[in-house]
Amino acid sequence: MLLALHCTPSHGYGLLEDIRALGLESYPTDISAIYRVLNDLEGAGMLVSSQDSAQSAGPPRRVYALTEAGDQYLRAWVEDLQETVALLHRFIDAYEAHQRTHDAAGDGRSGGRDGSSAGDMQ
Repeated sequence: MLLALHCTPSHGYGLLEDIRALGLESYPTDISAIYRVLNDLEGAGMLVSSQDSAQSAGPPRRVYALTEAGDQYLRAWVEDLQETVALLHRFIDAYEAHQRTHDAAGDGRSGGRDGSSAGDMQ
């Protein structure tokens, strides 16, 4: 939600669409949960909200916008995610290098992806 609000202020249903557009359409999302999280984020000072008086039909919607504190939190979270991605890449690279060594040596190890049982790896 912070990423979506970083792009533009929005209301809850708009955020639900943005979350789905990020590839999380299969993630079970309930609009009431969206509004609970928005309320919590606003209480934490990461968002501010206002009534959208420009809406033509129905009651005015509450529109949420990212605060400076929310932007800083998002930035720190992205940096943490980037460190995690780098760690995962190092892990995968080390695994693949190890696998190539075993494949070249012809020792028959396949890393368990060939259907070997957990007992084969003990």
